[in-house]
Amino acid sequence: EIVSLLGVLASMDSNNFEANVGVGEREARVASGLVARLHGGLGHGVGRSGDVAAVQPKAAGSSLLSKLANALALDALREAGLREMRSAIVVPCATGMSLALCL
Repeated sequence: EIVSLLGVLASMDSNNFEANVGVGEREARVASGLVARLHGGLGHGVGRSGDVAAVQPKAAGSSLLSKLANALALDALREAGLREMRSAIVVPCATGMSLALCL
């Protein structure tokens, strides 16, 4: 069921439209079917210039998944006792950035 949901969300991103050839800097261009399957077709970036939390019109599915992740993170923080939290944001980090944030 989760894989099906991710497939539906990925199909909402413009880079997965059949007749689309994306040229934006956040639009995914994946040549390998294996790579596309590994990330569930969710290769389009989210956010807008200067605001990583903004909805990306060309990435409706990715933006929706991002909003869902933020809501789940906020709920988890509130359940952990941080009841006054008003917002949360989940951002991807590559290994190097993750290590830098931990040190």
